[in-house]
Amino acid sequence: MHTIQDLQQQFSKQKISKAKKLRIRELEETEKDHFVCFADDETASYDVAMVLDSRSEITGYSCECGSNDFCLHLLAMGISIAESRTGKARPQRGAAKKLSETQAVMEDADPEELKTWLLGFFKKNKDAEMQFLLSFGEKKKEFSDAEISDLIKNTISSVAGKRKSLAAPEVKKLVDLLEKTLQPVEEYLRQYHDRKESIKKFIRLNEDITSCKLTISFSGTRLDTFQQKLTARYVMHINAIKDPVLWQELAADNWSYFLETENLFTAVYYKFIMEMYHSGSPDQKRYIAELVRNKIRTWIKSGFKLNTSIKEDFLGIIAENGFFTELEKFFATEKYENSYNIKVINEILKTDPEKAEMTCKKIIDSNSNEKYNAPYYHILEKIYEEKGSPANLAYIKRKQFWEMPLFEDYVFIAENDTDAHEFSIFRSRVLSWLKNALLEYPEIADLYFAILDYEKNYKKMLDVIDSHTPTSVINIYAEKLYATHKNKFLMAVRSRSEWSSTEKDEEFLAEFLASKYDAGQLEDSFEKKYYGFGSDRFSKLVLSKIRHS
Repeated sequence: MHTIQDLQQQFSKQKISKAKKLRIRELEETEKDHFVCFADDETASYDVAMVLDSRSEITGYSCECGSNDFCLHLLAMGISIAESRTGKARPQRGAAKKLSETQAVMEDADPEELKTWLLGFFKKNKDAEMQFLLSFGEKKKEFSDAEISDLIKNTISSVAGKRKSLAAPEVKKLVDLLEKTLQPVEEYLRQYHDRKESIKKFIRLNEDITSCKLTISFSGTRLDTFQQKLTARYVMHINAIKDPVLWQELAADNWSYFLETENLFTAVYYKFIMEMYHSGSPDQKRYIAELVRNKIRTWIKSGFKLNTSIKEDFLGIIAENGFFTELEKFFATEKYENSYNIKVINEILKTDPEKAEMTCKKIIDSNSNEKYNAPYYHILEKIYEEKGSPANLAYIKRKQFWEMPLFEDYVFIAENDTDAHEFSIFRSRVLSWLKNALLEYPEIADLYFAILDYEKNYKKMLDVIDSHTPTSVINIYAEKLYATHKNKFLMAVRSRSEWSSTEKDEEFLAEFLASKYDAGQLEDSFEKKYYGFGSDRFSKLVLSKIRHS
């Protein structure tokens, strides 16, 4: 590899001459023996880098020009480094790096005129003014509550102005600006010496954002997500406190306030304490769960009724820490509260399947609409499968059959349902629905024909075959249909006016017909059948089979 001292001896005079005509700018040593610079030729400027070892040998280099060789720009840089080390100054030639049009205008602009223009621009572009202040204004390290509140209001106002609604692009701009605006505030709150006061300041900050949100209509959930992340970051800082006594004091202070107060609490505060639990360590979660557990004990004695949505959240805390059995009385199911009820039943199921079964049935009986019963049927299905109760399981499968009709479920119901009358009604409804739906949903032919095959009802199959019956389905039962009534089967196939099946399926069916029927019968059936989409193609395929056999 080259050394910078003898570069001029290693290249031709012509190349050395060309290299010396280049202009080397801003040559600097970023760290020991690591150099960077700009090399300007007549048309462009390039970033150049070079690394030397202790013997001044070039061990690494790069140039923005993209050349694979040791280019002129690198040679010029190496010569400049060598000359700077020997104290020789090389006169700079060549053009300076070309400025953009905007840069050129700013270089020539009068400073006072530029200030006047910017002030006028900021009056019409408040978000740009806010960005300018954040970049060039005084960097504060402390913030009063009033200053934090003003920051939030001014930031939102800079984007929204007097508008009462913001579209998605403006919401994105607002969130990006809030992120930048509140970054020093977050840092201030994390370093605040009084942790209790820091939490109060954070809650007020978040409530200020929520208050502003109430005055403006936003599209999307970007701002809500911003608040969630803001809370998660701050709570992570609180939960990272290394002193367990201090953390417990903070947790007890905030959770006890929530559990004991009779005053209304804000959604911001509730989300804060719940995040404190969910992002906590196992020991931290256990500590908070104990606080909730003790309070629920008093509520059971006093008969206090808690809001269902909060009770559902508390159920998760209690269940995760193994207190559900002790406090089960407090978590009674409630009418029309499916999300909560399902969680309660799943907890009961862990220790008392029979009680879970009875609770499911009770809720099903009280529901006014069958569509709300599906999750309870799923729980009962699980109970009966584990219990080994085929009759009850058949009843449940019958009830939820319409959610996802499967042939295996139909067979299980048919073989295990003990209510003959109800099964008869169910069977008729299924077959009628499948037959009527074939026109719109040809894919259900698989299920329909599978059920008819299970019942050995091949005469019905022959009756329902039409142009909408997939050829692949006909092929599955072709042998049985032929055995049932070969002439009727041939008539059903030849009378199809439309064929929209794969070449492979049609080939299979044509081969089957050619192997089962005599040539004269097939010629008589298909010779003049040249109407309908695809029927001409299939007729010719059948005839080709018998004429080339």
